[in-house]
Amino acid sequence: MANAVILTGHGNFASGLYSSVKMVAGDFENIRLCEFESGKNYENLDEDLISAYKDLYNYDNILILCDIAGGTPFNRAVVSLGSNENVKFVGGVNFEILYQALTSTKKDMASYIEDVMDHGQKSIFLYK
Repeated sequence: MANAVILTGHGNFASGLYSSVKMVAGDFENIRLCEFESGKNYENLDEDLISAYKDLYNYDNILILCDIAGGTPFNRAVVSLGSNENVKFVGGVNFEILYQALTSTKKDMASYIEDVMDHGQKSIFLYK
């Protein structure tokens, strides 16, 4: 199995964004959500991230997608999972980045990230 995603963010960001992807493209098995909701502490989030990683351990590449680079979910993901060679982190995520991360067939981590980032960047544009 090639690619998997851990989607994390503040509040219900992760479940909200993923619900949009599911509405358009259906459910995916290669994703886990880790939400940093009000009342949760760092230890709770760390446990959720580690559990999500263990669930996806058999995938070659695991991409952590976070709502904000440098925010608590991003920072805790780096602290909790940064020592794993098959894990990379992206701060700032949109629908297209998440969808491409879930569906990309690129097996090499560098090619996978390039594919995901390229699609995400191309999906942002100014109309008029």
